[in-house]
Amino acid sequence: MRGASERGQSLIELALTLPVAMLLIVGALEFGRFLLVRHAVTTAAREGARTAILPTTRFQSDVEAVVRDWLRNASLDPARAQISVSGLRSSTGTPTTVDVRYPFDSVLFRLIGRSGAITARGVATMLHE
Repeated sequence: MRGASERGQSLIELALTLPVAMLLIVGALEFGRFLLVRHAVTTAAREGARTAILPTTRFQSDVEAVVRDWLRNASLDPARAQISVSGLRSSTGTPTTVDVRYPFDSVLFRLIGRSGAITARGVATMLHE
């Protein structure tokens, strides 16, 4: 049978290791969430660039609508995204670049007292058809 000191020792070990284990688990989840956001932003920029190089695309708002739809499909708030398009309506063979920036607010940063967001950025460049 265990003595009272052994039970107390187990409780102290749990109290010391549980916060570290929880921090590692939450950190891994937040890192995975950041990778998900970055992938969604990169995919949205790529789809925006594909739309921008088509001969039928004339306005930047058309490209922005495609990017915002992709962000919405990834369960992100499209209103928070900053989208810039350069090289729209250029001649055949010239590049068009779509740059998408999205702020990532981390729960882990709030827990450790750090404010501010990390910006997830996706850039895609394609040549006009």
